[in-house]
Amino acid sequence: MVLFASDEWVETLKEEANADAEMARAAKGFDATIQFMVKNTGERGDLPFWTHTKDGTFLEVRSGEKECDYAITGEYAVWKDIVEGKQDPLQAIMIQKLVFEGNMQTIMKYIKAINLLMEAVQRVPTDFD
Repeated sequence: MVLFASDEWVETLKEEANADAEMARAAKGFDATIQFMVKNTGERGDLPFWTHTKDGTFLEVRSGEKECDYAITGEYAVWKDIVEGKQDPLQAIMIQKLVFEGNMQTIMKYIKAINLLMEAVQRVPTDFD
């Protein structure tokens, strides 16, 4: 188990996402950075991490903040439910439990890749304490 949104967690996420052969097909032509922000975690404060993906390969996944092409922000409890498979991330965006910033039309073109990324998130053995 790795601590949610820690350096080890984001590196494990990168490995999980890159191990998915379907990701390369689903994200062909997509080259972008995405900032994820987990708000209000208590003692750990806000937990930002970001990814850079190109054609389905996650070149970088790092903790911390970075100016990115897209941003997804939400409360800790919402992210925890997503990681545990209790909340669909796309539904969370649609009902504004997660705030999405960026070109929605482009993201919708690569929705399969986004779903695969969220599946990779759920495969990371995560400790929340």
